Amino acid sequence: MKRYAAFLLTLLTAISAAHAAAEASFVITIDPAAQKKFGFQYPATYVFQLTDASPNARVERRDDNAGRWVALAKKKSADFFNGVECIRFDTKVHRAYVSVGFKQGNTLRLRFTGVGSARFDSVAKYYDGRKAAYTLSNDNWGCNPWAHPGAPWKGVTNDESDNYQAAVHVCRKFRLPLSVAINSRAAGGDAVWRNMQDELDRGDASWEPAVHGWTHPKEGSYRIHGYKNEILGCREDILRRLRKIPYGQYVVEYILTFGYGDDTLLRTAAGEFIFLRGFNWLDNPSSNDYAPWNPPHRFYGVAGLNTKGYDTILQRREPRARYCAADVAELNEGFDRVHAAGGIFYALWHPDRFLNSVVYDPRPGIEGVQGSTLMQHLAHVAHRKDLWYVANGWLYAYRYVAENVRVVAGQ
Repeated sequence: MKRYAAFLLTLLTAISAAHAAAEASFVITIDPAAQKKFGFQYPATYVFQLTDASPNARVERRDDNAGRWVALAKKKSADFFNGVECIRFDTKVHRAYVSVGFKQGNTLRLRFTGVGSARFDSVAKYYDGRKAAYTLSNDNWGCNPWAHPGAPWKGVTNDESDNYQAAVHVCRKFRLPLSVAINSRAAGGDAVWRNMQDELDRGDASWEPAVHGWTHPKEGSYRIHGYKNEILGCREDILRRLRKIPYGQYVVEYILTFGYGDDTLLRTAAGEFIFLRGFNWLDNPSSNDYAPWNPPHRFYGVAGLNTKGYDTILQRREPRARYCAADVAELNEGFDRVHAAGGIFYALWHPDRFLNSVVYDPRPGIEGVQGSTLMQHLAHVAHRKDLWYVANGWLYAYRYVAENVRVVAGQ
């Protein structure tokens, strides 16, 4: 009897171990033409329901049928991370959040080991299943000579430094990825491209180059150089002059100058970008979610209006952006409302409208004397582990994948 009981126990243990070591695989595909044009390297988060996940459970990825399987890094909800490929197991709800992007072609494969079973559920609304999102942009790098485009670097708070390079440094400090709208043939010459490249060479995915135009046209002034040159020519300049663009050598966002758009502009941009971002100076509290896909023009937008009018608030006082407790409170309250509701907060400012020494003043705030309203607000926004921090174009590259990807089980 004892021998039988021992045998049965051994058998059950072996069955259990085999069950826990089972493999599950999935094939993920997206339209090949869209993938070739836009890359989709920014990782989307695929949610899987699991059973019997062991402590040693892991997920591997590979591109199509070629290459070797690569284990994804494991992350925990207590970690701070954005835009990286990884796996996060949530054992309380028996879920795995698998964040991966397309690297070589339009097909990638996943393999689970150490789980009883895995079933694809959905693509998370936000990266890693976060509660809300914060997306930040600047307009006009290379547009105006008074912003010192291409100037030698003298520090964040030096008024002779390139205002946009200073903005990138500040956002990097707060770990806030930034979209920057580039005017590719306005001011700064070769020097401004060197400054941009210096910031890309850091390799930290801290900013996204976006189209803003050859110059900074509005309405009739598009006739000077033509819509195609202003829009698609700017994209060509960016791709020709800049290397090491994060998540692949692509430009996926067009930020409209003055927020202006007409039928010719929309037709010129049709199918050439993933997202067209608009602009006005106002508060736009209803601008707090993804824009719908625009079928006739094959992009998202025109949308993404600033949820709060950063520029308007920062320009209320002299010197512009000097610390004011009421202004900080207004910005923070607007952000807190969207964060609590689980929405997307669209934020932007124009660095060429401010002095570096004021808008980026890191000192503690003293009303009207020292400190910066913007710096105080960004400190309030930053470093939250339930919030997805993402540049505009990457936000909508993620959205496109979420709405168009196909996930099937099998080898």
